[in-house]
Amino acid sequence: MITAPRPRRIDRDVFHEDEEPQRTYPGDVRRWATGEPYRLAREECQEGPLIPTAVETQARGEALLLDALLSEYGLHRPALTGGPFGIIMVTPRTHEILIRVTPRQLPRWTATVLRTVPTGAALVWSTEERGIALTLAEARVVLVGTTESDWRAAIDRTERSAGQPVSARAHDDRIGYLAPIVPLLSATLRRVHLLTDSEVSSPTVELLIAEHRGEPCLYDATSGAPSAIPLWQSVAAPLELWPSAYRSATAVDVRGAIGRLMSEADDGLGVLAQDVSEALCKLAGVPAVPLTLRAAQLALSVAEEVLADPRFVSLFDGGGWAAKRRRDLDLAWVAHTEEAVTPPGAERLVEAFTGDLDMLGMLTLSEEHALTDSLTAAGELEEDVSAIAQGTLIRLLDWALAAATRSATPWAWCPSEGSKSLHSNAPTSDPDGILQLKAEANSFAVSVTAPSLRESQYVHTWEECDAPSRAAAILLAESAARTAGIAMHYVRDPQKGRLLLPRPVDQRTDLTTAGVILAAHADAIFDFEDLASMLSRLRYRADTAANASEGHWRRQAAVPDDPHDYTHSVLGDVQVWCGTPGTHDGEPANTALPDSPEYRRHLAQHGAAMDPFVTCYLTAAAEVEDAKDFDDRHRAGVTALRNADLEHLADSDPRPIDQRVMTAITAIPLDANEIEAWYEVYFEE
Repeated sequence: MITAPRPRRIDRDVFHEDEEPQRTYPGDVRRWATGEPYRLAREECQEGPLIPTAVETQARGEALLLDALLSEYGLHRPALTGGPFGIIMVTPRTHEILIRVTPRQLPRWTATVLRTVPTGAALVWSTEERGIALTLAEARVVLVGTTESDWRAAIDRTERSAGQPVSARAHDDRIGYLAPIVPLLSATLRRVHLLTDSEVSSPTVELLIAEHRGEPCLYDATSGAPSAIPLWQSVAAPLELWPSAYRSATAVDVRGAIGRLMSEADDGLGVLAQDVSEALCKLAGVPAVPLTLRAAQLALSVAEEVLADPRFVSLFDGGGWAAKRRRDLDLAWVAHTEEAVTPPGAERLVEAFTGDLDMLGMLTLSEEHALTDSLTAAGELEEDVSAIAQGTLIRLLDWALAAATRSATPWAWCPSEGSKSLHSNAPTSDPDGILQLKAEANSFAVSVTAPSLRESQYVHTWEECDAPSRAAAILLAESAARTAGIAMHYVRDPQKGRLLLPRPVDQRTDLTTAGVILAAHADAIFDFEDLASMLSRLRYRADTAANASEGHWRRQAAVPDDPHDYTHSVLGDVQVWCGTPGTHDGEPANTALPDSPEYRRHLAQHGAAMDPFVTCYLTAAAEVEDAKDFDDRHRAGVTALRNADLEHLADSDPRPIDQRVMTAITAIPLDANEIEAWYEVYFEE
């Protein structure tokens, strides 16, 4: 059985650095992605791949189902829904998929399934020994363990409240619209349990479909910002869990792809490398000398073998392998696993390289101007040059795969007048604006220009990082652009933490404390422990003693030309120092208390929330009329918590409350001088 840490597709586990390889069992690896019991998983993968690929008709129905589930569940907490999208486990087979749904989620599933049925058509279902068998767009989906009586009862409850069925035209158009990502959607549903992996550190899950350059893309916004990397790559799952093609892979001209890329990068700006090995070295930022040229030639051959293998067709998903190189830039939103995934074929490449590894490693150090720094006083190298050489080989393979898996509709890059940089633009529909890409000799930048962006940030730079070459900058920029448009829905103003694209709030929005919490990503919820960690600091940073009715932020009346507003109440200071979205002078929430509908609306618009204990404390602290300083407001907040029904407050939070927090709340001191000692006892120890 697999024990933590699980074997991942990273260098340390792939090449078994400093330890013996850990033995794993196929059934245990499979259940990592499916959630099945070990015995069932072992039985299901005795022959063939660990997770079989659905045939084409089956994949279309599964894609339609996951598409509907994304709309139904949106941002949600698997701990509260019994699993991602209410799914306990899946058993994927070539011509069907078995899904066990949490019983209490059955009404949401019936509503979801009914909405996928075209107007005038009936949902096709039957009762089997294992459960309820559904037919969705020619796909067979079996809800294991669901009885006929439970299914009928759920349908009766949801038919009256569910949205109207889609028209037949809309249904057909949706299937056609999803066509480019049908294999990706089906493969994701078949590996949905990876969303519960330890590398997915957030207790919230959010997958969504949005357009990029006119085509649908699947994004994973679980970490609070969208990533286009497929789930199995994002958590660095072993190659055995990667989906294969249900038909032979299409031949890819790796060398031609690199040649075209270099031509674009150097058009009018340099000389095209005639030898593809030399071009790959230039692309990867590796010096082109006989030893590295041999390595590049081998990397090209391995890349061709990998891309001809149907097991690795998902290298093209999410815009191609270039996103993997963006993981090396320490961008938190690119993938769940911090360490970069080792590409398929890496073992073959390292084993087949017959050159001098130590010399290749020293050459790499020399190129990075780190060779002399790596020498000890005795003249010996501190660095593991063989490992560095191995990294160079993998880097060459990475860039070969990145160039070959580039989008089939590349961008039109043009040189800037009077500059050596290249530019490319494309429209984005949500928000309505322009994607602007820039590639220079050793860096790239991607920005979004849209009039709908708030907080005076009509032009927002999404990514701006270094690159080993201009050609690499092109690949990285195109990869970053894939997420740039949809990312504007998650980007916050650095001054007040407000979303640049506030979320719509209407009559259907749940503005209860629980509703606002459930709609917020985990890292955007201000919990009592967060407040406790800041109380002693707020005491010295909260310069104002004004109450809420005077405004949390106010413009300076004495300086009418100053367009900015400044903190004026204790809640304004909390917004600044604790990272909750700030209000603007003139907004209804700017004079509202935290427990008011106006303030909860403000939080909902900016994808944030406060737990009920924080709300109780800050409401009392903010409404004191005769407070002289922060200490007075702190005493009011503590008194309110002491007088409150804590169990009732806990019930208004849909998440489980740690008993340690409840105990700490009952012991919070009135005297602000005792805050630090209290915090150490209940939260640090």
